[in-house]
Amino acid sequence: TDTVNNRCKCMQEERAFGDCAEILRSGAKESGIYRIRLHNSTQDVKVYCDMKTRGGGWTVLQHRRNGSVDFHRSWNDYKMGFGEPSGEHWLGNDIIHKLTSSQEYSLHIQLRDREGNEAYSHYDRFYIDKEVNNYR
Repeated sequence: TDTVNNRCKCMQEERAFGDCAEILRSGAKESGIYRIRLHNSTQDVKVYCDMKTRGGGWTVLQHRRNGSVDFHRSWNDYKMGFGEPSGEHWLGNDIIHKLTSSQEYSLHIQLRDREGNEAYSHYDRFYIDKEVNNYR
C-alpha cells in the first residue's frame, strides 16, 4: 500500500501468500501494505511488509512512530490488534500466534530514539503460544 492512500499492494496472482518473506521471494521489492493468508485459514490480513531491513521480507508486528495511537490497551485489543498497518499499530496476538505456529520465524527489533540513535536485537527463533497459555 502506498501509505498516503492506504491501498493494498495486493498481488495480482491467485496464490495466497503466507507472510512477507514469501511475498519477497515472489519478486516484490517495495515496502508497504500487502495481504497475506494465515496458515490453514481462509482469513486474509493486511500487514506492513518491510522489504529493506536485513534483506527484506519482514512482517511488521508493531510499529510506533509518533504516539498517535494509544498503546495502553485492554487484553482484547492486544488479542485482536489495533491501529493501521500503514502507521502505528499492533498486529494482534491471535494473528501473531497463527503466523508463528505455522513455521519457524525469527524476530528483529529495531529501535530509534528522537535524536536518531538506533539499536536493534535479533532472535533466531520466535513464536507466541495460544491465548489459553497467555500468549507466552
